[in-house]
Amino acid sequence: MARLPNFDCMESDDLMALWIQYRDMSRAECARLLGGKPKGYTGIGKTIAGYISNKATAMSCRRRGDIRAALMYEGIADRIYDHDIPAKLRW
Repeated sequence: MARLPNFDCMESDDLMALWIQYRDMSRAECARLLGGKPKGYTGIGKTIAGYISNKATAMSCRRRGDIRAALMYEGIADRIYDHDIPAKLRW
């Protein structure tokens, strides 16, 4: 398995650029991102894209001062991280 970057250390614009890249990944791109083809690897790739999107949106909301929305998107990102991303891939 490849080590994923720490998406929490990135700026929202960088995260959105990654989301654009990852949201429609091919099977080959997904395998490269994950460093192999673990069971359910295409679903894991989509899950990571979902995390990235929610994290970036939360950061944008905070920047605008919409704390309520930011907390909602942060909660979604946290649930994805805690429950949907395999532990061995977490950053």
